[in-house]
Amino acid sequence: MRIKRLMESIEAANLDAYIVSRESNIYYYTGSISGGFLLAVHGLEPTLLAPSMNLAIALDKAKGCRVEPYGSSNLLDQIEKALGKTNPRHVGFDDFTIDMSNRLQKRFPEMELRSSAEITWNMRRIKDPEEQGIMRRAGELTDIGMEAAKEYMKEGVKECEIAAEVVHAMMKNGAGDVAFSPIIASGQRSAYPHAGVTERKIRRGEFIVIDIGATYREYRSDLTRTFIVGEPSKKQIEIYETVLQANEEALPKIRNEAKGSDVDGVARAVIVEAGFREYFVHGLGHGVGLEIHEPPSLSEKSGDTLRVGNVITDEPGIYIPGWGGVRVEDTILVTSDGPEKLTRFDKSLDGMRV
Repeated sequence: MRIKRLMESIEAANLDAYIVSRESNIYYYTGSISGGFLLAVHGLEPTLLAPSMNLAIALDKAKGCRVEPYGSSNLLDQIEKALGKTNPRHVGFDDFTIDMSNRLQKRFPEMELRSSAEITWNMRRIKDPEEQGIMRRAGELTDIGMEAAKEYMKEGVKECEIAAEVVHAMMKNGAGDVAFSPIIASGQRSAYPHAGVTERKIRRGEFIVIDIGATYREYRSDLTRTFIVGEPSKKQIEIYETVLQANEEALPKIRNEAKGSDVDGVARAVIVEAGFREYFVHGLGHGVGLEIHEPPSLSEKSGDTLRVGNVITDEPGIYIPGWGGVRVEDTILVTSDGPEKLTRFDKSLDGMRV
């Protein structure tokens, strides 16, 4: 049980108690999407304080803890009740606002609050077999969304229209939500890594970067492909093939005990050698799970080491302001046998032509 492991981690960190408030962490430990505050205290049954309006779903879904409601006027009273008579001195937390920290410190002046987000992240970054299965389905749904984008894409279609088709296809097939707001970036906008969606119409001869993700049972996936309507130019072919090579050369390096900086370096070397050093403006990848960006990371400065159970993106890119850009991205699971692609949509240059 995850809450039991949390209690063991708290003890190892020399903490008397731990307060979980990040919604994704509440779900991870209890299975409830109610939000609220989970209090884990030595010697006491863990308590989930759920907002009164979400009490019903918390009572129905939360496991491994008792559930109590709270309102804005009695939250600190409920926290004090959940702490019982233990009077914990050293209390860790995952994600508090400054206001919440100040309120707790004022109410419990003897309490030493410690920011201890690494306790939850160290657990969440290793996906168990159940999580891996859920994320495989999230990847499949994202592939379905990309297929819808390709089928609908043609000259004169608006970016926002493609986005609508993507979302419809993923949710029609079982996605609970999008993993993040879709990115449909055509023409010069494809040089913006986080371009969003506009009413701009697709034009022949331009790159169209499609970055999408599906959420399935709260877990997410991330996939990017770069399409072109019509025949690509020599320069477009060169840039696309460079990014694709960087993506593919990094893939086999995404293995147990690989350093995040080393994996990034493999992809970056391909792009640098091709003469596009200044146009690769972000790290190679980031962890994915209950959130679209979480540890570990693949970047030049990453201090992370990959482990079996990590789910990470492999997404090199070249972005030339005023001209356009290319990104090729997959979501990858680290297994004992090497990398497993959770997104499998075709990424050959021929497959990108529409």
